[in-house]
Amino acid sequence: MTVCILGNNLTALTLAKALVNNQIDVHVLHNKKNYKVSNSRTIGITKNNIEFFNNNIINIEKIIWKIKRIEIFSENLKNEKLINFKTNNDQLFSILKNYKLYKLLEQNLLKNKFLRFKFYNEKNFSLLKKYKIV
Repeated sequence: MTVCILGNNLTALTLAKALVNNQIDVHVLHNKKNYKVSNSRTIGITKNNIEFFNNNIINIEKIIWKIKRIEIFSENLKNEKLINFKTNNDQLFSILKNYKLYKLLEQNLLKNKFLRFKFYNEKNFSLLKKYKIV
């Protein structure tokens, strides 16, 4: 079986990695040779989703920041705490930078024999339109 994924964004690469981990051939069609990922964007992920990602997609322990306490303040209330989340020294969730996850997935996928990146142009894009894929 071969699966075709349109686009090479973070979601597409995550799906591609999950599929190639199950030895499914994947073709990633994209139209931007130099896809730019913002260096300042971050993602918050719960502990359960981190465990799922580590076990089923790729290990991301080296690129996450574990959050053990969250405090939210208000300027209007003389910096009084509005919300205070904390656990018994266990992580609530984690934060990671988008570009680090993208880079990790891309580097890993480039080495994988089940994955092909394909740049599409007008010629093969019209074929996608013909079959109502886009």
